[in-house]
Amino acid sequence: MGLETIKAFIESDRMKMCEMWTYDKEKRLDRKGRRWHFVHRDIHGVETPYEERPYELYFRNDEKTAFGVLRFQHRKDNPYRDYMTVVTKIMNNDDFRMTLLDPETENVWNRNWK
Repeated sequence: MGLETIKAFIESDRMKMCEMWTYDKEKRLDRKGRRWHFVHRDIHGVETPYEERPYELYFRNDEKTAFGVLRFQHRKDNPYRDYMTVVTKIMNNDDFRMTLLDPETENVWNRNWK
């Protein structure tokens, strides 16, 4: 599932969509002591059940050399049991993180959440 699918969902006539960005203010360090930053984008509509909403978790390293996103078209498609499980996997599993890297998501970090 790509960004175009999410955009189409947001722009669909049957849904009045809103979005909310939530920056994780917790200091997150991987096994090697490198700091990582995470922000969750919640896309919701009045008529959209919670489990049917898209799920997006953006991340970057402190050096701003790695940018990526974990996306699911529906929240219910997310196989990870909780937030900390997926954050830990992104930080500490290089192979997994490499599949999520997306340099185009760098522009997400131009926002000011702090």
